Amino acid sequence: MRYFFGVIFILSALLALAATPKYEEAGMVVFENPSDVSNSMLYFGLIIAFTAFILLAVRYSVILKAVIYFLTFISIFYVLSPFVGIFSILISIAIVVFLAKKPHWLLINAAALMLAAGITAIFGISLEPLPVILLLTVLAVYDIISVYRTKHMISLAESVTAINAPMLFIIPKKDGNAYMGVGDVVMPNILVVSAQAFSNSPELGFIKLTALFSLLGGFIGLMLLLYIVEKRGGAHPGLPFVNFGAIVGFGLGLLLSH
Repeated sequence: MRYFFGVIFILSALLALAATPKYEEAGMVVFENPSDVSNSMLYFGLIIAFTAFILLAVRYSVILKAVIYFLTFISIFYVLSPFVGIFSILISIAIVVFLAKKPHWLLINAAALMLAAGITAIFGISLEPLPVILLLTVLAVYDIISVYRTKHMISLAESVTAINAPMLFIIPKKDGNAYMGVGDVVMPNILVVSAQAFSNSPELGFIKLTALFSLLGGFIGLMLLLYIVEKRGGAHPGLPFVNFGAIVGFGLGLLLSH
């Protein structure tokens, strides 16, 4: 399990880094001032609002499905449009139709990977490392509270699993599926792309030192998380492991760059 999710984590980061020039060329940035730390709070507020919507709409499955599939369509279209232009509409429609009618874990994972890489790249070029680090810290604390205290993140995961939304990566197992949230991949890797886009550290081949160490730190955090899950079972917040791993890796990369 840990190796499959580990591959997804690294592949998502590499795809995001590869996609970054296209998004920069298309001007697909979310915030006008990437150094403004208030952008982090705005992003966090949007996450809270979206979470609240899903938890309130879970009683109305038809409405929830319609909204989630519509957002999936918009997201896939937005992610693919710099690469395939108008054909992104057809691809987005096809993916949403298959997700709704004939969902398969491979399709869900492929759609989730596509969204993870695209969203990571777009927000990575929209926020400098400092706002990203602030966002990752706040989200890590929020994840601990929402899993261990309020437990509403567990309810959220159950809701999106039931409608086969590409918000979770899935590994089928005989004793029940294993899941990893798309957010656990996106959030730490935003720092990877941000470091690549904004830091002045030396490059090792195609990747800057700060970006590389951010990726390695997040990956180590993920491996530690999955080890705990395999040994103890149950639900555990992923962001404290992957986010702080990425932050520590970024800091180490900065130190080695000077």
